[in-house]
Amino acid sequence: MTTFKRTALIKSGKIPTPERRRHNGGVYAEIIHRDAKSPVLVKRYRAVWECPLDAYRDLGVITKAQHRAGLKFRRIYYASVMCRAANDRMGPVDADLRIPRLKRVLNTAYRRLPFPHREAVIDACGHNLVIIDLAKLERLKRGLDQLVELWRMTAQEVCGHADNRRI
Repeated sequence: MTTFKRTALIKSGKIPTPERRRHNGGVYAEIIHRDAKSPVLVKRYRAVWECPLDAYRDLGVITKAQHRAGLKFRRIYYASVMCRAANDRMGPVDADLRIPRLKRVLNTAYRRLPFPHREAVIDACGHNLVIIDLAKLERLKRGLDQLVELWRMTAQEVCGHADNRRI
C-alpha cells in the first residue's frame, strides 16, 4: 500500500497585489484561528465592497433601505435569471418549487419599475456595473426607492423585526 504525503491546501503568507488593493475599496484581513490558544491558521483577505451597491451606500449615494432593496433584487435576479441554482439552499428536489416564486417576485418588481429605472437597477444590482452617468444614477435611486416601497423595507427598518428569510 502506498502512502501519500499530505500537503497543506491553504497557502498562507500570500498578500494581495497592489493592483488588488486598489479594486473595490481595497481589502481587509480576516484572521482565522484554530482555537483561542493556537496561533493564526490563515490570514484571509476580502474586498471591502462586494458590489457597487456597497460602495454607493458607504459613500452616501444611497440609503440603507435602498441598499437592502438592491441586494434583495440582486439575490432574486441571480437566482431566477443569471443562475437558477445560485440561491437554492433547499436542494435539487425543491428547486422547481422555489424558482417560480422568485420569478413572480421579479416580475412584480419589473411591473413596478418604469423601463429607464428598471434598466438602471438591472445594470447596477443584477450585473454589478458601476454607474458613472449622473442621470442614470438618479434613475437607479428612484428605482430603488420604488423597490423599497414595493417590499415595505422602510417599515421593516423602523420596526426592526424584518423576516430576512422571506422574499
